[in-house]
Amino acid sequence: MEATLASKPTVGSPGIDSNALNIMKSRPSGRLFLLIFGSLLFFSTPLFAQKGAITGVVVDAETGETLIGANVLIEGTATGTTTDFDGRYAIHALDAGMYSVVFSYIGYNSVTVSGVEVVADETVRVDITLSAEAIGLGEVIVEARAVQNTEASLLRERQKSISVSDAISAEAISRSGSGDAAGAMTKVTGASVVGGKYVYIRGLGERYSSTQLNGATLPSADPDKQAFQLDLFPTSLLDNIVTTKTFTPDKPGSFTGGLVNVGTKNFPDTFTLQFTTSSSYNDQSSLSNSFLSYDLGDLDWLGYDDGNRDIPAIFQDPNLQIPTEVEARFDPTKAQLLDNVSRAFRPEMEPTVARAPVNSGFSMAFGNQIPFLGRPLGVIASLTYNRATSFYDNGAAGRYELVGGTVQQIDQLTPLRNLVDTRGSQEANWGGVATLSYKPHPNHELSTTFLRTQNGTSDTRYLEGFWQDLSGNSTFQTRVLGYQERSLNSLQFKGEHAVRTVTAEWRASFATSVQDEPDLRYLSLIHISEPTRLRRISYAVFCLK
Repeated sequence: MEATLASKPTVGSPGIDSNALNIMKSRPSGRLFLLIFGSLLFFSTPLFAQKGAITGVVVDAETGETLIGANVLIEGTATGTTTDFDGRYAIHALDAGMYSVVFSYIGYNSVTVSGVEVVADETVRVDITLSAEAIGLGEVIVEARAVQNTEASLLRERQKSISVSDAISAEAISRSGSGDAAGAMTKVTGASVVGGKYVYIRGLGERYSSTQLNGATLPSADPDKQAFQLDLFPTSLLDNIVTTKTFTPDKPGSFTGGLVNVGTKNFPDTFTLQFTTSSSYNDQSSLSNSFLSYDLGDLDWLGYDDGNRDIPAIFQDPNLQIPTEVEARFDPTKAQLLDNVSRAFRPEMEPTVARAPVNSGFSMAFGNQIPFLGRPLGVIASLTYNRATSFYDNGAAGRYELVGGTVQQIDQLTPLRNLVDTRGSQEANWGGVATLSYKPHPNHELSTTFLRTQNGTSDTRYLEGFWQDLSGNSTFQTRVLGYQERSLNSLQFKGEHAVRTVTAEWRASFATSVQDEPDLRYLSLIHISEPTRLRRISYAVFCLK
């Protein structure tokens, strides 16, 4: 028999840039999140000032199963409660002082935990294990001690699972230093991450993997891929990630190779307020003076395009007919129209060299459990932001041809292209989640979760070198200026109900995943060297929305 007492949470001071808040207010989704977040802060004020609370979980000592309906009583008083279907209990509005707590359950030995100190406006956690009653030995009194069992609870779930699965908890994710869910998945056995975002289970391609958020399937934002892009989830919003590798009847019919279920933080046990900042340095990109970039939008740091990359207004005319170059030569009106259309585009075609910033980020998390209509109401809200750069200037891009035979050495291949590759990328990623959970009865729980993530990546690339189709000492050059904006909105409703030995669970969700790539530009130049002159031929390609 064991009793445990967890240490109280860390309390920090939040800080959010006012400009960031003003920008978020300009977006409908940003205003919605701020409204929810502000409401949670307002209603989180404790309604039982100068009072303390005792919370915890009661489990079976032999199986690790939570005990539903176990009695928890303050010794010598009539104050007490029973555990819910998760084995959790909470006793609020206790005066500061020392208490002895009695835990009892039919068929189990009662346990009394003495020396539980309750402090005003704080919550103390007491987790307990009860042993089955084989021979009546009377009550056992033990002293409380602190423990953290997040990893143990996930291990217990895997032991009970009828399918092959693996998991990583928030505790392990924080130790790994991963910034997003894709990075955390690299720590999971049997899972690999390709392209920094797509998960392969047991070596199978991304089309054989499915992704869920709290048990609800997520749509892919990439029109060319089925898998969800896991780098959209900052790790500070996550409670755990569970990977299932074998099919069971409760899984969706599209299950093939593997299923990744991302769980967000849920019901809080105590009041928590945390604020963290982070920074990292990459010796190849951070503070580099040769970092490739171009004229970014004013909102790129928030993962939004400010409209600078939108289709020019002249193209909104449904009657617009763009004349050809030949037509414009002999018609001044058409020549003027072609000139106006050309000048409507941003003139920027060439990458610029800039100084790369240091990678940085911050996160803020808030949680509390307050009484509402005599029952506990759980509130959780979290906001996270990260900005990072990547760069290389010694890359190589080539294509080779082999006609028959076996390749033994690289010089036996006929080069078709051999280009030197330089690439710079800047990424901004932020996300927020807000959860309300209410227990109208110890055996019933209702919750709603709103999640919003936003990611914006600007990409600049320059390649130069040999191209077989060119004659003589000709040189091929190409530049790419691109931007990709992705977002996810998810609203979920969930309920769990226990009636005697039967547990029922339901959920409803609405999710929207968007990927936009406005104003993708390719500019290529061909320098043709001839005995008497040097010709320069160029062409550009615009990929609009």
